[in-house]
Amino acid sequence: MSGVRWRVSLLFVLITLSIFFSLYINSDRFMEVRGNETYIQTGAGVSSGGSILNLTNRLEAGNHEARLNAAAELGKLGEPAANNLVDKIESNNSSSEEINSYMLLALLETGDDRAENILSESFEKIEASNKAANESAAEERKQGISEDTLQAIEAKDKAIRKYIADSIAMDSARTGDRGETNAFERALKSEIQNSSIYVPFALSDFGPEEPGSETEKLLEALKSNKGSIRVAAMMALGEMREKAAVDPIIGILTRDYPSAKAGATIALGKIGDERAVEVLRKEMKDGDDEYVRGGSAIALGRIGDESSVPYLIDRLRDQRIKVRSSAALAIGEIGNEAAVKPLIEILETGKDSAGQKKNSMNANADVRKSAVLALGEIGSTNATETLIGIMTDKEEELDVRTAAASALGNIEDPKAIEALKKVLDDKNTEVNIRNAAFLALSKIKDQETARMLVGKLGDQEFGAIARKALIEMGELAVDPLIENLKTEDKKLKAETALILIEIGDKRVIQPLILAYQ
Repeated sequence: MSGVRWRVSLLFVLITLSIFFSLYINSDRFMEVRGNETYIQTGAGVSSGGSILNLTNRLEAGNHEARLNAAAELGKLGEPAANNLVDKIESNNSSSEEINSYMLLALLETGDDRAENILSESFEKIEASNKAANESAAEERKQGISEDTLQAIEAKDKAIRKYIADSIAMDSARTGDRGETNAFERALKSEIQNSSIYVPFALSDFGPEEPGSETEKLLEALKSNKGSIRVAAMMALGEMREKAAVDPIIGILTRDYPSAKAGATIALGKIGDERAVEVLRKEMKDGDDEYVRGGSAIALGRIGDESSVPYLIDRLRDQRIKVRSSAALAIGEIGNEAAVKPLIEILETGKDSAGQKKNSMNANADVRKSAVLALGEIGSTNATETLIGIMTDKEEELDVRTAAASALGNIEDPKAIEALKKVLDDKNTEVNIRNAAFLALSKIKDQETARMLVGKLGDQEFGAIARKALIEMGELAVDPLIENLKTEDKKLKAETALILIEIGDKRVIQPLILAYQ
């Protein structure tokens, strides 16, 4: 019996040793597979090949968070990762300048001695690229309008296009041409507008052998007996900014049916030729259709004719809401201070008075939002108190309050800045208004604002906005960001370093090297 026990015990020991040696022999293979997901050290050294490839791919293909994490993990792999990163950076093999910035951050994380020279070389390219981009952006800001106002104007266009599409649908239902116009209706309602979506329908009556260029055929299509063809041709020519189309489109605006005339206002506004000013003013005042009148106002704003401002101010008292709000936006686009008082009057006369609206039309949210945005575009400090009052008034519509916060960011007034900061710090204020206040503050280019933005980098709610604003701020943000490199928070430190790399100021090279030694 004891002999049997001895044999069983021996067999158990042999099986245990067999399993142990099997696991030991296959451990390197296990570590290599595991290395594709994370970094594992084996007896033979760092199994990093798969990790480096995987993490480098994450630098290029992941979202911002994933890229920051990949940079940190590459840093832990040290020299093998640094060699790969240096090769990729020096060969300009990354897909964009943005991806290259994550590569440089990862190289910093490795602590490699080559980082200083490579940063210096890369910053020369970044500096040249940023200079060109900043000059272009400055020119656009000087000539353009805020994103909020632009969206409000585009919403007016969209409403007019829908009106035209609905009109065409009704006409085609009566005539039985429904199949032919479906594509055109979809084009009119499309978010993305360009000439190519209108050309096929506009030229549908032309044969393949018809002589003439595309533009010549479109101009000829303006004479079509079919209203939908005329409208399609106008929309295409408007997107093309075709000056030769101005006179025939003016003819359509003065003589055609309402939805065709509405299309003419969009086309003339896009083309932007001053020959259309006189007829647009007349249609804005006397047109029978509210879409034509409102569209004429928007077109005048796009053309930017200063002499049209008194005519637009007069339409702030129009009996149609669409016309009032469109006139206000057009005034904002032109940006004339003569309109400040009438715009403020709209906002003041639309308020509650003993439970009653003083002026029901001026109480309309669309009219009020348009007036608020217009005051922001004009940028007069005379509007500060009014806009602060609207932003903080809990009885006001949310869209109007949000627009007021955005508008205050365009007014260079310490009172406006103080009010925006107060709203931002008030956790009880609606999140949309706080976001608008933060965006408005981020437009202000000074050291104090830069410090505020740096302080929000780790904020879940405002971090992404702060990052973008600091990059746009450029060299003004450098000193507060360098100071922030001292943080003990590794993720925040990496975020700060990445922003400094994207700014590309050579002053930051030494602080970056010291921060990662």
